[in-house]
Amino acid sequence: MVDESVWKLLNTPEVQRLRRVKQLGVSEYVFPSASHTRFSHSIGVYHNARRLVGILKREIELKRVEGEFNETRAKVALFAALLHDIGHGPFSHAFEEARKALAAERSTDAAPKPKIRSHEAFTADMIRDGRGRISEIIAASGVKPEDVADLVAAETPTDMYHAVVSSSFDADRLDYLLRDRYMTGTGAGAIDLDWLMDNVRVAEIDFAPAESDDADPIYQHSFCLEHKARDAAEDFLLARYRLYTNVYLHKTTRGIEQMVSAFFRFTAREIDANGRVAGLPDDHPLVLFFSPGGDGIANYGALDDTVVWGALHAVATNGDGIIKRIAGRILNRERPICLDVQHAFPEDAEEQRRLKHALDARFKSQLGEDVFRDSAKLSIYGEIGADDGRAQKRLMIRMSDHKLKEITDFKDATVAGSDRQRAFERYYFLDEASSRMAQSVIDSVRGRHK
Repeated sequence: MVDESVWKLLNTPEVQRLRRVKQLGVSEYVFPSASHTRFSHSIGVYHNARRLVGILKREIELKRVEGEFNETRAKVALFAALLHDIGHGPFSHAFEEARKALAAERSTDAAPKPKIRSHEAFTADMIRDGRGRISEIIAASGVKPEDVADLVAAETPTDMYHAVVSSSFDADRLDYLLRDRYMTGTGAGAIDLDWLMDNVRVAEIDFAPAESDDADPIYQHSFCLEHKARDAAEDFLLARYRLYTNVYLHKTTRGIEQMVSAFFRFTAREIDANGRVAGLPDDHPLVLFFSPGGDGIANYGALDDTVVWGALHAVATNGDGIIKRIAGRILNRERPICLDVQHAFPEDAEEQRRLKHALDARFKSQLGEDVFRDSAKLSIYGEIGADDGRAQKRLMIRMSDHKLKEITDFKDATVAGSDRQRAFERYYFLDEASSRMAQSVIDSVRGRHK
């Protein structure tokens, strides 16, 4: 019954749209084979979710977990796994960052900066939307669409079925770690999925925030791993870390993403100023979405990567000004020039701070226009492993006496705690003159502090 409903869901416009949204955005500019879509990823997540639900059922049948297996909650988790990405916009993360920047630009004293809807919120809204077939199909299977939407949008777990979709070892991570590594062809980040799956167990875990030492325990069933799979668990975290350093945060990928984000922002600016965008028809999906009050589900669902590529071609041909220039550069892979702060002053945090301060001051009027600043921090655990310290994302190892130990708490742990972070601070320039000026700033900082 579940598979029959899933087949119907796969054929809805909302899920089929994911064929036209690439999983890794512009990563194919660096890794030519990284052209896989969020559609194939979603099918992989559903497959992993079925395996994890099977583990939940096994643990209950073996009396390792009290209670009865809840078929309805299992369906909720499976539907959520399949549909978890339908709310992603075109060029997913670049699009969301552009929307955040636009919200800040459009805010005034009278109208403070609004909180934009995340892709998770759009996903939940699409599931709830009674006008589409998704809610009808889910309801016909005996599940409330609201329950599926709530599970997708919830930030904290409600039960062990939630762990299938959101935990340290959820169906999403298990798919993209393998799929993104394979499709990019990168050699780093291998994991032994079958061995990990063989050693997944369910246990009561304290989900009280780690920073609240005096907080009352909040116990919830979730996934953990047997002690004999500890090495594989560390490889799992290291694999995610390496995908970030080698793929997701690659300097060229991030530079092109900055231009894509700028294209969205400049499109919205032209609409704010002129009510239209040179080169695009007034009813173009991008124009409709970025128009005041246009960010509803219908306009959002009309956007995908192919729509944006068409807009880039049209604006590069018939547009004008900076937006025409940006569009042409994206189409022809004319990369911005990158200045990596960490490379300029390796292992010298104070000099890096001075350089950033000097660059921000020198290019103050150009930042976000033709000079872009990009920053990110990550750690093997912490932000990357435990998602900003959310308790349900901690990876727990079950000892031979069935006591739980966080993977970073072993004395000989390869994976350290979240206090060890790696920073990425880069500036991107659209022209040689600005790049040369930035180099002179580096020379000035070096000379001033010799």
